[in-house]
Amino acid sequence: MPVKNKRASETSDQPGPELPPPQAVPPPAIQFNRQQLVNAVLEAALGDGLPSSELAALARDRKHPLVLIAAVPKSGSTYLANTLRHITGLLPFRLSSAYSTNEQDLFLPALCLANANGCISKLHIKGSYHNAALMRAFDIKPILLVRRIEDIVFSLAHDLRRKAQIPQSTTGEAGYSFVWLDENTKNFSDAALLDLVIDIAVPWFVNFYVSWYRLREQGAVDALWLTYEQMLVDTEATVRQVLAFLGFRNLGAIDPGLLQRRYATFRDGRIGQGTSAMSAKQRRRIREQFAHFPGVDFSPYGL
Repeated sequence: MPVKNKRASETSDQPGPELPPPQAVPPPAIQFNRQQLVNAVLEAALGDGLPSSELAALARDRKHPLVLIAAVPKSGSTYLANTLRHITGLLPFRLSSAYSTNEQDLFLPALCLANANGCISKLHIKGSYHNAALMRAFDIKPILLVRRIEDIVFSLAHDLRRKAQIPQSTTGEAGYSFVWLDENTKNFSDAALLDLVIDIAVPWFVNFYVSWYRLREQGAVDALWLTYEQMLVDTEATVRQVLAFLGFRNLGAIDPGLLQRRYATFRDGRIGQGTSAMSAKQRRRIREQFAHFPGVDFSPYGL
């Protein structure tokens, strides 16, 4: 049964030189097995996960990989998703039930819809037992993308300032799952907005990292850790590392213009801005929240 592809608005490019399309004529609809979708959802709802027969059927139908970029906000995930999309020809698809102020956990019907065609999906998604189980069921090897924590806080505060001016932000239509924007947010000073991010959002970043760190340590997911800084310093090598991890090899030369492309969510991108923008007290408060997990290596966050 055909269904319109759920393209995400954040994949739209800024005006600039046009890139060749990933394929000559992108399919206007994706094909899926309706009965398989119904069976999978019912079995999962009534039982304890998908039975082996359903998993085998899904695996037989899967011709292309489901690529998941599990990223913290403001870490370059839009750039990575669009770059992989252009190189692989896979279409963007939302593997969660919704974006914005929803938690972006994996959504079984969406996984079934994308199963045969493959996709590129970027989500601000924490690790969980059930997310990991669904990744194993659909053979998803997530890319875990993070950035220096001070730069995340600084960039996120700037983004919240922008979103607070959007009328839909106070309804929850625009924003993030870990912070609610309302009329008060519009009037915050820069320092107060940084404090909001540190107090409300940084705990989410801690849990994002620890959840994936532990799941990977347990062997529950086969994941690749990646940092924004690594991607910025050696873009092509990093992109090729991701492609090889996902099973794409012998792709030939990559257009340098594609690697230099900037997208609508790009603001500045410099490394180290957050440190100079925050007080010593604010930086100390950030580190205190990571101290609850002394056995976890937080170095990808710059800690």
